[in-house]
Amino acid sequence: MHGGFLLGAGAVLLALALAGMGARVLGQSVIPAYILMGMGLRGAELDEHLVEVLATLGVVLLLFFMGLEFSLGALLRNRRRIVRDGSLDLLVCFPPGLAAGLLLGWGWTGGLLLGGALYVSSSAIIAKATIEMRRSANPETESALGVLVYEDLAMALFLALMSGAVLAANPSAGTVVLGMGRALLFVGVVTAAALLGRRVLERVFDIESDDVFLLSVGALVLLLAWAAIGAGLSEAIGAFLAGLVLSETDHRERVQRLFLPLEGLFAAIFFLAFGLSVDTGALLQVWPVALALTVVGAIAKVGAGWWIGKLSGHPNRASLSLGLTLVPRGEFSVLLAGIAATAGLAQVSAAIAGSVLALSLLGTVGMRYAPAISRRVFPRRATSLAERGFRADLAMHDAPVPAAAPARPERPWEGDQRSR
Repeated sequence: MHGGFLLGAGAVLLALALAGMGARVLGQSVIPAYILMGMGLRGAELDEHLVEVLATLGVVLLLFFMGLEFSLGALLRNRRRIVRDGSLDLLVCFPPGLAAGLLLGWGWTGGLLLGGALYVSSSAIIAKATIEMRRSANPETESALGVLVYEDLAMALFLALMSGAVLAANPSAGTVVLGMGRALLFVGVVTAAALLGRRVLERVFDIESDDVFLLSVGALVLLLAWAAIGAGLSEAIGAFLAGLVLSETDHRERVQRLFLPLEGLFAAIFFLAFGLSVDTGALLQVWPVALALTVVGAIAKVGAGWWIGKLSGHPNRASLSLGLTLVPRGEFSVLLAGIAATAGLAQVSAAIAGSVLALSLLGTVGMRYAPAISRRVFPRRATSLAERGFRADLAMHDAPVPAAAPARPERPWEGDQRSR
C-alpha cells in the first residue's frame, strides 16, 4: 500500500518536473505545460484520491497567495483609477464570452461561465513574466497591475456567486438567490474582520517559532476554506479571504516567505489535475469554438488594454504593450472550467480548457515580443532626409544646425567701459 502511494506521488512530481523543464526551454509559462501533461496522462494508472487531495491543497494555496497580494488600504487610495480601468476592461471582455455561450445554446449558466473565463487574465502568468522580463518599471506595468487587481477581486466575488448558485443541489430561483445571499454575507463578514480586527490578528500571530507560525496560518487557511464550503461556496473563496485577512497585518512578508515553496508545489499539482479532468473527446468536438474564442479573447484584451493605456496618457507603444500583456488566461479560468464540469456542462468546460491553453501560450509569446511588436506597429517617425529615403549626396546637407552659443552675461563694470 505504502509502496503504491510513494510510486504514484513520485510519478506525479516527475511528470511535473519534466513539464516545467520543457516549458522553460521553450520560453513558455509553466501553467499550460502542467495542463498539457495532465491531459497526456489521462488513462494512466494514477492514485485518483491522491491527486484530488493534492489538487485541493493546490487551489487553496494558490488562491490564498492571490488574496495575500492585496492591500485594502492601497485599493482604497487608488480606487478611482482602478475602478475606471477595471470597469472598462470588464465591459469590453466579458460580453463576448457571454454572447458566445448563449448563441451556442449553452444557456445562461454556460454563458456566464464562458464570459468569466474569457474575461479574466492570469495574474500568475503576467506577474511572473513581468518580473522575469524586467519590466516592473515600464509605464504600462502599473496600469496592468491595477486591471489585474480589479479582475481578481471581481472574479473572487463572481466565483463565490457562481459556486453558490450553480453547485446547489436543486438549483432554482429561490436557491440561487439564497446561495448568492450567503456568498455575499460570508465575504462581507470576513472582509469586515480583516479591516476591524487587525490588532487582534497581529497579537494572535505574533509567534516566535516559524514552525508554530506555519501551523497556525495553515490552520486559518484550511478552516476558512472549510467554512466557505459550509456556506455553499468553493473552498477557493475561503482561502482567498484568508489571504486578504493576513494581507492587512505586519506578518504578510513572513507568510509569503514560509509558504511560497508549498504554493509552487501544490499549485503545479492543481493544474495537472485539471488537465487530467479535461474530456479530450469533448475538446475535439468543440475545437473550432475554442479557436474562435481564442481569437475573440485576444482581440478583446488587446483592444481593452489599448483603450486603458490611452486614457492613462500612455504613448501608442506602451498602450499596445499593455494590451498584449493582458492576453494570458490561467487560474481563475481553470476554476470556472471546473465548476462547469461539476455542473455537467462538459462542452463548456472543454471550450474553456482549449481557449485557456491557447491564450496562455499566445499571451506568453505576446508578452515576450511586445516591445518588438509595438515598434513594428508604431515605428518612429523619420526626422532626417536619410531616414526619409533621400540620396546620400542630398542627405549630407541635412546636418543639424549647431545651436547658437549662449550670450555671455554682461558684467557690471563692462557697461561703464562701453559708455566711455
